This record gives sequence, C-alpha cells and structure tokens, in this order.
Amino acid sequence: MGELYDDRRQEPRYTTSGIYYVESVGRGTPGRILDLSVNGAMLEQVEGQPIAEGTRVNIVLSFSGQPEFVADALIQHIVNGRIGIEFYDMSPEHFTTLATLIDQHQRSR
Repeated sequence: MGELYDDRRQEPRYTTSGIYYVESVGRGTPGRILDLSVNGAMLEQVEGQPIAEGTRVNIVLSFSGQPEFVADALIQHIVNGRIGIEFYDMSPEHFTTLATLIDQHQRSR
C-alpha cells in the first residue's frame, strides 16, 4: 500500500521534525511529524488517539521557531504506526506558515 500512496503524491515531501496533536482532545499526547508537504503530512501514531481512516480531524502542527497552525485534515491511511493525512482547509494565515516551512526545506536542499 505504501508504494501506491507514494505514487499518488502531487507535491514533494520533506523530512522534518515537529509535533502535532489532534485538536478535539486538547493537547493530549503529542506525536512526531515525520514528513510534510503543501498537501499533507506523515505523522507518528500515538496510542489512544481517537482517529480512523477516512475521518476528518483538526490537527495542530508545531515547529520550532514557527507559530503553531491548524489544518483540517483527512486521515488517508494508518499503517505500521504511521498516519498519512491530506490537508483540506486552513486559514490563509496558517497556510502562509505551512508555505514558509516548505520554502525553508526547499532552500536547504
């Protein structure tokens, strides 16, 4: 399934470090953000998270030196402790934060 998912990617993903949490459960236990693109991310699954494939959730993403931002995301798949999400909606301000992070990764290559 991983190969099929990789083939559908429309934007490059960048390995990154940051944390996330599912907004509906407060801060809860944060998980690691494994990679990031302008369209989505790969997240570390945290035990006890109330999420399932095919559901939409608000994910709060946090990176050192950047303001936190919130994305309405669709849970595309959960496999081997990893959660693939696709971003659906975010405010222009939060999208600017995401675009800045992607730009920083592109420049560092």
